[in-house]
Amino acid sequence: MPRKRKRPAETSSKGSRSAAKNRKRSNTSISRYDTARNRIAGFNLLRLRRADLTWNDAEQQAGITRQEVQSMFPRAFLFDERGHLQVRGYDPYTRKLRISTTRPGEFRWLSARGSRKASLIGIWNNAVKAAGRGDFSLIDAFPRNVFIDGVRLPTSHYEVSRIAAAAAESDEPFEDIYAFVGAA
Repeated sequence: MPRKRKRPAETSSKGSRSAAKNRKRSNTSISRYDTARNRIAGFNLLRLRRADLTWNDAEQQAGITRQEVQSMFPRAFLFDERGHLQVRGYDPYTRKLRISTTRPGEFRWLSARGSRKASLIGIWNNAVKAAGRGDFSLIDAFPRNVFIDGVRLPTSHYEVSRIAAAAAESDEPFEDIYAFVGAA
């Protein structure tokens, strides 16, 4: 003969136990802004750790703990042969980064899949900044025909100088354009 199930005990006069859990969850919800900020801080921690900073120094500079980042980006980590947590040399996560265009004050958002492509965008941005100061050696060293998110990163002196001039004419100073890049 089948057994009769007992109903769970009520936690309060206002509802059942599951209703109490839902109320508790709604009080601790995280806004989209906080989530984006945490992702940016997480990517920053990964970058700092790849730059050979200690875990404590990287956590302090990024403002986020390795446990939080590991829960957000589990494939960016591995355990070495001694069982210690390490950061992989690259990760497959997508980041939204912006690059400047030839029109003053106008930017283009690119989705860079993986840390290697995101690093290429950062190297290109630094080369464009240097070209704006008259040093084209970094843009000459940058590989040709690099496509990210279907967009070719310009490497000719003419295109790069137009981008640098447009960034200089914009309301936002050129150095501050790339100060806050990350995931959306």
